[in-house]
Amino acid sequence: MNRTLRMASYAIITVLGALWLLPVLLVLSNATKSLQDFTYGDIWALPESFHLFSNMKEALHMGALGRGMLNSFLYSFFGAGISILVAALAAFGIVILRVKGGFYWFLLIYSGTIFPFQMYLVPLFKAYQGVGVYDTFGGMLLFYIAISIPFCLFLLRNYMTTLPYEIVEAAQIDGFRSLGIFTRIIFPLLLPPVSVLMLFQYTWIWNDLVFGMTLSRSESVRPVMAGLATMQGMFFRSGVTTLMAGIVLTSLPTIILFFALQRNFIKGMLLTVKS
Repeated sequence: MNRTLRMASYAIITVLGALWLLPVLLVLSNATKSLQDFTYGDIWALPESFHLFSNMKEALHMGALGRGMLNSFLYSFFGAGISILVAALAAFGIVILRVKGGFYWFLLIYSGTIFPFQMYLVPLFKAYQGVGVYDTFGGMLLFYIAISIPFCLFLLRNYMTTLPYEIVEAAQIDGFRSLGIFTRIIFPLLLPPVSVLMLFQYTWIWNDLVFGMTLSRSESVRPVMAGLATMQGMFFRSGVTTLMAGIVLTSLPTIILFFALQRNFIKGMLLTVKS
């Protein structure tokens, strides 16, 4: 019976994996075709010649995709990094330093995730126009930092509660102050969950379309997904194969980041599940 269930589970996983890979393979296959091959051939047919890199080069020069990739890299890297650092300091104050009313401070910050993010679109748009940060790099970065902090605090606070408080007491006996305890003792222990958060928040910021379209309008500020959406609107001029190559190109940074953080990511996932 157990063997039957195991075989059924493998079969279901295989089918689901194939269904997930099918659109990915379709995009990769058509991204490598020439425009003529795509126009007069079958979308399910294998490419007759390899044009992936030339299509990627054309996609980078089409619309705001090239500039958008640079913007999204900066938004994702600094937005995720700063939000994790701020959340780690907040979690350290709540759990380790045990500030007065720490749990209520946590609830106040985490309450920002209660409502759907789309509810913030109109208030944010009006507020950004009112204070003069609409369509600015700093305004976009500030939003991504603020929107990422609640989830980072939630995960890091829960993880810190599993750390033995004796290591903090031992450090205090050795003469460490609060900053030294955080930088030399607590933060090195946070590398696995930080890797998880870095991947999650980087990916979320990189893939954001709604807020990128709402809070910016110029090519010098807009993130890559907004540039890709603009490119989709003009695909008759650029070609479907160029659009597919742009989709592949915009997917590479998050894939590379996953493999770079893979070791700590898996360890962090196991630790956060246990916590």
